[in-house]
Amino acid sequence: MGFHVGAFFIPYYGFFIALGVCAAALCGYVQVKLFHLDVNDFAIIASLVGLGGIVGAKILYLVVSWRQIDISRLLDWEYLNSIMVGGFVFYGGLLGGLFCLFLCARIWKLPVFRYVNVCMPCIPIVHGFGRIGCSLVGCCYGAAYEGPFAQVYENSFFAPNHVSLFPVQRTEALANLIIAAILLLYIDTQRSRRKSSLSIYLLLYAPVRFGLEYYRSDSRGALGSFSTSQWISIVLFLAALIYCGMNNRRDRTTGDIS
Repeated sequence: MGFHVGAFFIPYYGFFIALGVCAAALCGYVQVKLFHLDVNDFAIIASLVGLGGIVGAKILYLVVSWRQIDISRLLDWEYLNSIMVGGFVFYGGLLGGLFCLFLCARIWKLPVFRYVNVCMPCIPIVHGFGRIGCSLVGCCYGAAYEGPFAQVYENSFFAPNHVSLFPVQRTEALANLIIAAILLLYIDTQRSRRKSSLSIYLLLYAPVRFGLEYYRSDSRGALGSFSTSQWISIVLFLAALIYCGMNNRRDRTTGDIS
C-alpha cells in the first residue's frame, strides 16, 4: 500500500520511516549544536546505531516468528526474500542499537552517552513515524474493538479487512511523539544537571508498550501470560528503575545535586 509519484511507487511504511529518520536527524543536529557536541561523531554513532537497530529488529522478528516460518522453503529465493524484507520487532532494534552503542564506546572510544543523553528523543520520533506507516498499511494491527476511533481496513495485505480494530498503531505513534516532547523538555530545561535520558525514555515507553500489547492481535512469541515484548518491557523498566535509584543514592552520598 502506498502512492505514486510519476512512475514511481512509494510504499507508505517506507515513506513514513524516511520522514521519521529525517525528523530525527534534524532533531539530533539541533541538540548536538545546542550542547556543543561534534556533528561528525553524532553522524557516526547514529549510523551505527541505525544499522544495529535494523539487524536487531530482524533477528528478534525471526526469533518470535519461527513457528510461522516454513523451513523447507528457505532455499526458495522468493520465500526467503519475503521473510528478510518484511517483518521487524522494535525491541530487537532497540537492543541492537544499544549493543552498537557499546561497540562505539569500546572500539572507537566515542563518548556515546553524551550524545545519548541529548539525542534520545530521536528514537521515539523515528518509532512514532514508523507506527503511522504501520497504521496506514495494517501491519502490527489491533485486536477486535467496537469503541471510539476504531479502525477498519478495506484493502490491507496484513490486517483483517472489514473488521473493526483497536487503533493500536496510532495510539503508540501518539505516545511516542509525546515521549519525545517530554524528553526534549527534560533535556533542554535542565542543561546543568546530570541527565539520564535513556532511563527516562525506558521508564516512559516500557509501561506504554506493556499495556498496548493487550490491544494488539499478535500471538507470536508468547511466554506464559505475557508476550515477548511485555517481558522485555518488564526487564527494561526494572533495569531503568534500578539505575535511577543507584544514581540518586550516589548523588546523596557524594552530595552532588547537579
